[in-house]
Amino acid sequence: MKIQLCNMRLSGNDKRYYESRLQEFADLLPSTLDRDIASVQFGKQDTRGGFSITLVDQSGCVPMQKFFDNKSEMLGFVIGYLSANSNQKYL
Repeated sequence: MKIQLCNMRLSGNDKRYYESRLQEFADLLPSTLDRDIASVQFGKQDTRGGFSITLVDQSGCVPMQKFFDNKSEMLGFVIGYLSANSNQKYL
């Protein structure tokens, strides 16, 4: 599944780690949701300055969106979600 980073940078030594976790999260979503999702957008997308995970369907509509106060909170949610849906632990 296609992912997009919107107005958000991943930098430092953990950049590749977080990119792969975001891609893994996007790939896991179709099996856990009963929706046809075309892409997943991560980043700073609302006017309040918060971050969000936005699901975009085949027709370009946004059926679901989850908001977070900051980037660390959003990345923590993604890693926790992956950890809860697998036998591996992400540290």
